[in-house]
Amino acid sequence: MGTTLHQIAHYGLLGGLAIALLIAIATDLKSRRIYNWLTLSIALAAPLYWWSSGLAPWPGIAIQIAAGFGVFAVCYLFFVLGQMGGGDVKLLGALALWIPFDRLPALVVMMAIIGWLLTMGMAAWRVRASSGGGLSRDMIVLSVCFVIALAIGTMLLGGLAMPPALRSFGASGLAGALVVALAPSLVLLVATLVSLRVIKRHARRIQVPYGLAIAIAGLWIIASDLAAVSGGPALTA
Repeated sequence: MGTTLHQIAHYGLLGGLAIALLIAIATDLKSRRIYNWLTLSIALAAPLYWWSSGLAPWPGIAIQIAAGFGVFAVCYLFFVLGQMGGGDVKLLGALALWIPFDRLPALVVMMAIIGWLLTMGMAAWRVRASSGGGLSRDMIVLSVCFVIALAIGTMLLGGLAMPPALRSFGASGLAGALVVALAPSLVLLVATLVSLRVIKRHARRIQVPYGLAIAIAGLWIIASDLAAVSGGPALTA
C-alpha cells in the first residue's frame, strides 16, 4: 500500500510539474514574465517529490538542495550581467531541486541549445526585416550558423549519430578523444561569435523568452526519464 501511494504521488507530482512548466511557457511567450507564485510552488513542492522518490536525507536530499542553490547562484550572476531575467533565474533554480543531479548536465545542454536557437531564430527574423525581406548576405550567414548549431545540438543530445570517421578518430588515442570532445563546442562558439557580429549590425538588443528554453528542457528530461522507467526508448543518448 505504501509503495502504491508513493508511486501515485510520484507520477502525480511529475504531472503537476509538467503543467507548471507549460504555464511558464505560456506566460513567458505572452508577457515575457514568469510569475513568482509559479516558481515558488515548484520549489515548495520539491520536498514532496523527494519523499515520493524515496530519496534519503543524506546524501540524496542534501545534494538536491545544494544543486538548487548552486544553480540559482550561478544564474544570479548571469542576471547581474544582464544575460538572464529574474523569472528565468528563479524557474531554473526551482527546477534544479527536482532534476536528479546526474541529469543536470543534460538539462543545461538542452536549455543552452534551445536558448541559442531561439536567439538566432529571432535575430534572423530581425535581420531579414531590416534587410527589406530579401535574401541578403547576412541572412545567408545566419542561416548557415543556425543549421550548424542545430546539427551540433542534435548530436550532443543523442538525436544525431556522430560521423564514423570522427568517431574512429576519437577512439585513436587521448589526443583524438580530446579533439572530438572539444570540437563541437568550439564550432558552436565560432558560429555564435559570427552570428553575434552579424546581429549587432541590425539589432541592439533582442528579448528572448528564455523561460521557454528552460521549461522545454525540463519537460524533455521528465519525458525521457519516464520513457526509460516504462521500458520505452529513452530520449537521450
